[in-house]
Amino acid sequence: MAAAEVAVGDLSLPPVTDVDGGVLPAPQARTAAKRYYYIGFAALPWFWVVNIWLFFPDFWHGRDPVVAKYTRRSALGFVAYTCLFLPWMLLYLIAGEKVLGQSAYDALDINRLDLSGSGLDPS
Repeated sequence: MAAAEVAVGDLSLPPVTDVDGGVLPAPQARTAAKRYYYIGFAALPWFWVVNIWLFFPDFWHGRDPVVAKYTRRSALGFVAYTCLFLPWMLLYLIAGEKVLGQSAYDALDINRLDLSGSGLDPS
């Protein structure tokens, strides 16, 4: 067996190359890609971007089917999250008072939070 392959049962899986040219064993790369994908659902879409960036060769060329599957799903998740979140942010920042009404806008405004009892008050 070549030094660049990892034996898994009866199958020999070629290693996965990351974006920096580093070589990871296929089971380790698959686990990492899967973890980054699932962590992205915890309102942390930057993990999806990291997943795509880290395994970009497999995202683009699909050398390892499992890593490619999770990086492509991460890309879809990031695009969907951005398409939903970015318009809401822009709507809130640009026309929030007019669209939401003054009371709803004030309730959602983080600058109006009372931090005096939390020890986080800057004044």
